[in-house]
This record gives sequence, structure tokens and C-alpha cells, in this order.
Amino acid sequence: MSRRAQLLLAAGLLSVLAFTGAVGVQRMGRQLAVARACEAVAHERVEEALLLSDGLAGADPDGRLAAECRCRALAAAGRMEACAELLDGLLRLPEAAAWIPAPDLSAAVVRLRRARGEPERAADLARRAAAAHPEDGPLHQLEIATRGPREGEAAVLAELEARLDPGAGPQLGLRLALAISHSRRQEPARVAAVLGEQPPPAGHPYQTFWFQARAWALAALGDLDGLRAGYEQWRELGGDPVAIEADYALQLSIAQLPDPERDWISLLRAALEHEEALRDPKVPAALYLRLVGHLMVAGRYDEALRVFDRASARYELAGITREQIVQRRLVAALDPAARAAVHGTLVFQLPPEAPAGSLWVSPGSEAEPDADFERHALAPGVPLRVERGVRVTPERWVFQDAAGLVRASGSAWPVIGSEVAVRVEPGPPVAPRAFERSERAADGRRRVFVVLPDCADWRLVQYLRARGELPVLEALLASGFRAVLTSDPPLTAAAMEKLVWPERGREVSFLGELNRLGLELGGLASIGRNPLGFLSAVLPESRSLFEVVGAGPHVAANLLFSHGGIDAGHNAAWTGPHGARRDGPRLAAWRELTEAERAEWPDARSERAREHARTIAAELDAALELARAGEVDLLLLRVEPLDLLTHELFGELTATRQDDGRSGLLDAYRHLDRRIGELWNALDADDVLVVLSDHGIKTALEHESDAIFVAAGAGIAPGRAPGRPEIAGVPHALAALFGQETAWPDTGLAIVPPAGAEVAGR
Repeated sequence: MSRRAQLLLAAGLLSVLAFTGAVGVQRMGRQLAVARACEAVAHERVEEALLLSDGLAGADPDGRLAAECRCRALAAAGRMEACAELLDGLLRLPEAAAWIPAPDLSAAVVRLRRARGEPERAADLARRAAAAHPEDGPLHQLEIATRGPREGEAAVLAELEARLDPGAGPQLGLRLALAISHSRRQEPARVAAVLGEQPPPAGHPYQTFWFQARAWALAALGDLDGLRAGYEQWRELGGDPVAIEADYALQLSIAQLPDPERDWISLLRAALEHEEALRDPKVPAALYLRLVGHLMVAGRYDEALRVFDRASARYELAGITREQIVQRRLVAALDPAARAAVHGTLVFQLPPEAPAGSLWVSPGSEAEPDADFERHALAPGVPLRVERGVRVTPERWVFQDAAGLVRASGSAWPVIGSEVAVRVEPGPPVAPRAFERSERAADGRRRVFVVLPDCADWRLVQYLRARGELPVLEALLASGFRAVLTSDPPLTAAAMEKLVWPERGREVSFLGELNRLGLELGGLASIGRNPLGFLSAVLPESRSLFEVVGAGPHVAANLLFSHGGIDAGHNAAWTGPHGARRDGPRLAAWRELTEAERAEWPDARSERAREHARTIAAELDAALELARAGEVDLLLLRVEPLDLLTHELFGELTATRQDDGRSGLLDAYRHLDRRIGELWNALDADDVLVVLSDHGIKTALEHESDAIFVAAGAGIAPGRAPGRPEIAGVPHALAALFGQETAWPDTGLAIVPPAGAEVAGR
């Protein structure tokens, strides 16, 4: 090689070395900058971290670390959406497509994608992130919640359960996520199975939840021996004995599982002796609430009142008010024959500057639950006195101005022999909601769609009707046939059995009477399940409503959500035509609310309330989808989250106060009304829409025996059933709509009466 060539080669090597060195120095400097930004985050110097991390994020490893640190700084500054957008932007780059951020940050991106209406991208990241962090329980829960609506929750749970591998470590995060999902589906046996027999070691962050979840499952299954053994094992692993005693009392109370030595009241009182040592304030609040409920069921109202007064000074006892207990005590002390003669006076008064108008007041205790509110003129400076008798629900009132616009509304409890002042404070006018019926042309085929809002109550319906906020139900009542049904015992399990299995237990036997007694016990809110439910297995079987309707050319769909102690047949099963049976299509278990729905449901404040709202939205979506698809002739859909919402929120509607219709529970009624209107408009002129409840609500702790029924559509003449027909007559009436004559109970619910028959109100 010539000298010149050697010099040129040496120069080139020096240039390469110089460039490499510069790159190394540059990279080292960037790494130091990232380290300083992350250190600022670790020491909670948020503004400094934001300044130092600016411009450092990228798809390379250093850039991804910088992005995570900056993301945490943004979250600390209250800018979680900006954090998620930063990471989502990087994940869209091919170089970072396989990257999985930390569990909480991955969860933030998943939620962002869901909110943006990108369900497939959200589900993809949720799946990969949960697989990358197998011990992170919340991430697995998010995966189930994100994939479930698109893929079917049952299918997702089955896939995740297949991941459980004894050789892959404890997988506690996955197990607990599965347990949470199965507990929400009221599947205690599955909860026990996915949790397994091996608890987390002492000190593990999931230990308490593991034992509590397993205790719930064993209590629900009635396994007292296994339950007590589990609590003993928890003690041996260092569990807090005070928390264990409290959980034991709560689980037995909720499941109505008797302790061989102490009753539920004694167990709850004993747990509350160590109230100060309970770290989570929700636990003593729950203990007190259960104790008040048991005392009321036992008729020990004075004790219940003393316990409530002591507890409510420290905790929020959601679902019950002092006035409820006082009123229940008062009603219980009166001879039933004397109640009608006992009155209190409500004195309504407007401020001097308020406009005159009309006051609509719920009718007296002797009126039927579906009776319209009474109208009274109300002017400023002129007190209006309204006498009302005694009952266990408050009186409700609505004030309208001269233009007929609602300006105020609320509730009030009359006090026997006294006057209760009710000051009406008019607010901005609220125009009545509107509904436009757009019936489709007849196709020569009758379909019947039944929507069953669990625990929907006539009195709340009448309150919202008086406010002009249930236009769809108003139209159904105007054009259709209605009834106040008797649901006895007033609980979902008994009502579902009567709807689906009309002949079950019609021949009264000793076993049948025992089972009925168990259903009545289960109807008490403090019990909640049939402690003699095992007898159902030996009672005579019969053909279900779905089998009878689906025996011919029709298809009957069951969406009554049978689970736990509720036997409503095989959920999501299609029967027919000609008796064929199959599983129906996968339907979403929940979905995110739209922006408009969030606006109409402003009081869904808690995550639990939002979860109920999302489930209700998805269930009405399912009914609408099936109506538009046209395959199903008979659909029974139970909107079960309304019952849970009712027990959680009914208490806030039972105080003497002006609520102006603001309540998460009333939001649910308004949402249901609008969505039922969408369903009605998806049906045609040959079809029938039925709205039916399984029972009402008396107090937050007790169901009411009267239930809602209204049917409208082809061949349904307007009117009202006389008296209070038994809910057991509904299957007979539904079958008759398909021309099926049955020997099932006919309780006077003549939806389509014989020619010439007289029906009250027609």
C-alpha cells in the first residue's frame, strides 16, 4: 500500500473514531439527563421533572424510560390524560410497538383508547400488558373489562382461566381478577375454584383480599366448616384478629349463614366492640348498617334507632335514614285498622318573591300506587295544608309555575298529630322531556319484547311522571294496558320462578311450603337468599315459558340473567323454532357511556355507580340489537343493576328535603325511559312492548310487594286491570299473545281479553 493510501486510511479511521466518541458522549449526556429527570420524579419535584424531561421521550430504550418518568410527573401534576397521550403516541411508532409500559401506565393508555372509541387497540394493549405483568391484579381486571364487551365476558374468563398454571408461580393477580369477575356474576363456586387452596404468604399485599373473597364464596355456598377453617388459617398467617372477626360477622350476615353459638346481631355487636381498631372506616359502617337491618327485621326499632344515631354521627350509613326507622316503628305500633284514621299535616309555603303555580302531591296511603298526584293551587304567602296518613314511604311533591314548567320537587314525612313545614324554593324552570313515536310498518308477524327493570317502583315512577321526565312510559300508559301486580314474596328469585316456571309448586306439598318459606325469608334485605333453596332440586319440574313459546314456529330468548340464587332458566339461551335449543349470540356485558349519556347521568359519582350505568347501557343495547335483527319473537330482558342501584341510593330519596329530581337512582329511571323508547321505535305495528318489574322498593332494606306492569302494541286496548293481579299470571298472558292456550294461572291480567269482556278503565 502506498504512503498516500495509508494516510487516507488512517484519516478515515480517526474520523470514524471521533464520530463514535461523539455519539457515545452524546448518548451518555442524554442518559444523564433522563436519570436527573427520573430522580426529580422519585423525590416528587414535579415542576423540575417536567422541565428536565421535556424533549427526552422517544422510541429507543432511553427515550421510553424518559417517557415513563415524564408521564409520572404529568400524572402528579393532575394531567393524566397528557401522560396517556404521550405513551400512546410512542406505542404507535413501529420501533416501540412491542413495548409494554409499567402496569399503571399501561392501564392509563388502555383507558385513553377506550375513551377515544378505539376498543380493538385498547383490548390489544390490555391483553399484552396483563400477560407481561402476570402478578398485577388490577391490570387483569382491566383486561377483562376491556375485552369482555367485544369478545364476551364468559369467553374471556375461560381464556384467562386457561392461563392458570401451577408451574407458573402463584399468579395471584390473575386469580384475584378472575375471582372479582365471578363474584360480580354471583358465581361463588367459580370464585373458590380460581382462588385455589393456597393462600398468599404472610405479609403479601393480596392476602387480605384473597381470604375475604374466598370467605364470600364459601359463605354463599353455605360451607360453614370451610369458612371457619379459612378464618383460622388467616389467623395463623398473621391476619389482624379484629379485622377477621368483623369480616366473619359480615359474611355470615350477608349470606344468612347461622353460627352455631351466636346469632347475627350478637356477632355484629361483638365485632363493633373493637370498632376503633378497624382501619378501614367502611368496615364499621357496613357492620352498623347490617346491625340496624337485623334489628329492624326483628322488630326491635328502638334499638335500631339508638344504633343508627350512634353510628350516623361517625359514618355515612348509605341507604337508610333516621326518618325511615322512626316511621317503621310508628307503623308497626299501629293497629292496621287504625292507620287510615291517623294523619299528619304537611304545610307547603312559597317565598314571597316566588311565582304562583300548582303543587302536585302524591295521593294518600289509601290510594293505589299508580294513582296520579293531586293538584293544589299554591301562591306566595298562602300556606297550603295537606293531610296525609301513615305509611313507610315519604310523600312526594312537585311544584310547577303558571306555564306548567317544573320549578321544584322533593319529599316530606308527615308526623302524626303535628304540622311539618315544607318550604318550596323554586329554581330554574325544567321543561318536560319529549318522546316521538315512530312506529315501523307492520310485517304480519307479532313479536313481544319484555323489559324487566329489577326493583322498579310505581311510586318513583309516579314522582318522575309528575316531573314530566318519563315521556316514553307516559305514552305506554296512555296507549296500553297497565296493572299494579302483587309480587309475594317480593324478591327477584320468587318472581323469576313464577315468570319462567308457571307450574312449579302449584300442587302444594310439605316440600313446596318449606321452599316458599325459604323464599319469604330470602326476601328480607338482611337475608337476601333462600336458605332452603336446596329444596328446589326435588320439586316437580315443568315446562318453562320459553319452551312453550318456542315449541312452535317462534323463537324465545332468555336474558333474565339467572345466577346465584336466581333460577330463571339458562341465561342467554334461545328456544325455538320447533323446540330447538341453542346459545344466543354473544352480547356485550357492559360498555362505556357516551358523552351524551354521561351528561344525562351526572350523579353516577362512584365507580360502582358508573359500573351499574355501563351495564344497564349494554343490556338495553342488547334488546335494541335483537329487535333490529328480527330473529327473536319473545324476549325477556332483566335489567338487574337497577336493583343494586336502588338499594345503594334509595335512602337519599327518603328524607324531608327538596331534591329537585337530582339522584343517581332517578338518573337510571330517566335513562331507562329513553332507551325503552328506542326499543319501542325499533318494533313495528304488529309488535307488543311490555315493561314489568319483579317488585318495588319499600325502604333501602326491604322490597315492596307491588310491581309495575304495562303492555302496549298490536291488539292491546288501553285500560287497567282491576285490583292487584298476581305476578304469576304474567306467563299465561304472554303465551296468549302467541295464541298459546295454557293451564297456567290466570290472575286477571287480561292483556287481550275475550270479545265483549269488560276491563276496568276501558
